[in-house]
Amino acid sequence: MKGLTAVFLCVLLSLCSMRIPATTARLTAQEETKQQTSSALEQCKARIKQVSPQASLSFCSQQFKILDIDKYPIVAAKLQLTLYDIYQELGDKVAAEQMLDEVKNSAAFTQNVDVQYLWLRKKAAEKLYRKSYQEAKTLFEQAFSIAKTQESDIWLAKSYNDLALTEQYLNQYDKALSYYQKSLAIKEALGNDFYTAITLNNLGLIYKKLEKFKESQRYFELSLEHYLRYTSHNVDIHVIGYMSHLYGNLAEIYNINNQFNKKNFYSNKVIEAYNDNLVGDDRLSALINVATIHINANEFTPALDVANTLSEYLTRDDHSFHDVIFYLKAQIATHQKDATQAIKFIESAMDYSDTKQDSLQKMNIYHYASELYYDNGRPYESLVYLKKYQQLHETLLEKKYSENIKVIQSDIENERVQRALAEEQIVSQQKSQRIDKLLNLILGITSVGLLVGFIVSFYIYRKRKAQQHLMTIIESHKQQLFLLSNDDTAEQDDAQQLESTPLSPSELTASFAELLVNTMIDCISIWEKSTKTNKVELADRSQIWTISIDSGRLRTRSLDKYLQVKKLPANPRWRNVVKTCHFILSECHLSNDDRTLLTSHLDQIMQVIKSESLGTS
Repeated sequence: MKGLTAVFLCVLLSLCSMRIPATTARLTAQEETKQQTSSALEQCKARIKQVSPQASLSFCSQQFKILDIDKYPIVAAKLQLTLYDIYQELGDKVAAEQMLDEVKNSAAFTQNVDVQYLWLRKKAAEKLYRKSYQEAKTLFEQAFSIAKTQESDIWLAKSYNDLALTEQYLNQYDKALSYYQKSLAIKEALGNDFYTAITLNNLGLIYKKLEKFKESQRYFELSLEHYLRYTSHNVDIHVIGYMSHLYGNLAEIYNINNQFNKKNFYSNKVIEAYNDNLVGDDRLSALINVATIHINANEFTPALDVANTLSEYLTRDDHSFHDVIFYLKAQIATHQKDATQAIKFIESAMDYSDTKQDSLQKMNIYHYASELYYDNGRPYESLVYLKKYQQLHETLLEKKYSENIKVIQSDIENERVQRALAEEQIVSQQKSQRIDKLLNLILGITSVGLLVGFIVSFYIYRKRKAQQHLMTIIESHKQQLFLLSNDDTAEQDDAQQLESTPLSPSELTASFAELLVNTMIDCISIWEKSTKTNKVELADRSQIWTISIDSGRLRTRSLDKYLQVKKLPANPRWRNVVKTCHFILSECHLSNDDRTLLTSHLDQIMQVIKSESLGTS
């Protein structure tokens, strides 16, 4: 039984092992599908930044259609929220609302906090746009709670900005500034130029409402710097819409601060942005900015053209700019001296303005209405709206000079200064580190250079010493050759003595004969190798050996006798052999081995001669 059990277990294990690759393959396929699905969402988001909203809608809708919603509900919900943004940009509020409703009723809404956070922010923004400020605040606060629970810095930064915007619409400027302060601190710490630019622009708007125009201008300019920095490294056509709003704000604030050259410059920027295929709410906002710019410049003909285009929006309830449009039309009607139409338009503007919390816009409308009624002989109505204007202005002044606002403003500036100082310190530390590295590199290079210089100098010194030694040897050989060449008398006497006196047996020993022959053979070999010539050239240049002509050819018969032992003369002229060695050593550029070989032959010959001389004496 134990044997059967063992066999069963082995079979079971083998079956399991056979199934593993199939399971792995299925998991891999699932992972690939999941990656492709996530990639479709990322491609949709990337497409929104690069192409027109209509093209983005076509691509993202196709991705949503081919997606298996039951299998990937979270990705589907995020795609729908992305489609919501596109529909909003195209001005299709019905389709946008439908996307939000479908996401709210989907399983992904209860399963995934990302979906919840995104949905809450988009729904709150919609309520804010429709002037339902308290409802918007409640939804933003729910999103803020999620951001705190998830401990996401970027979510917290966005939520602080959302809450600040809501408080700003509710005229709670101290709370708005406090939230903006927190949002800005996180965004700047993250180094996100796009999000930082948005909050800086909002700070500029809130200071404009508080009639702190210098501070407003500074924040608008800082916002523009961050937008430009962002666009220099990113391709995002949506930034055109954001920047068109900022250009309008800059044009207005420069006009207030009497910087008309800059005002005209940014006015043209707004017009360029308007002509750059803006759609939806961005287009409406740009139209309002363009009309305002023309009216401020007393250019009422183009302002009228823009106002006629804006009239198309008066019958629509999907925006909150009715009061602004009627206000602009009232100004144009006043210029056309149509008092009836001007009063009608300003009254409509006041009706819409009363439903909003924007006190600054109300102030402008009430003030203009007061002047309009007074100019048309209706002092009572003029006084009524003048009082309303004064009440709003007094409230604004209280908020403007509130200690809380001053403290928060000071905190914002202190934080920005400290952050700037910290960044400068980091930059200076980085520069110091780079300088230290550069110095270390220079020291290293200098050290290596000195070492190489020392080695080269030592090598050159050794080379020169060797050359000097070689020159000394060559000079010695030259002197020896000179002495040998000028010792003809001694050589002749020696020859006569050798002829009259019988030679000792040791003097013509076979070893000495072989030594002379080997020396001459090595001399010829070294000469030919060093000079690339032959023995005839050696004989001619040294003048040691005679040259004869035989059948038209140059011969060195006397030298050739010293290349074979059998042909060696009975009384060999050993001085010629020695002189030949000295000549080659003094005239040729020889290798160390060749020089050593010839020197060795010389030493051996001289030892034999010395010993023989001592023996004879």
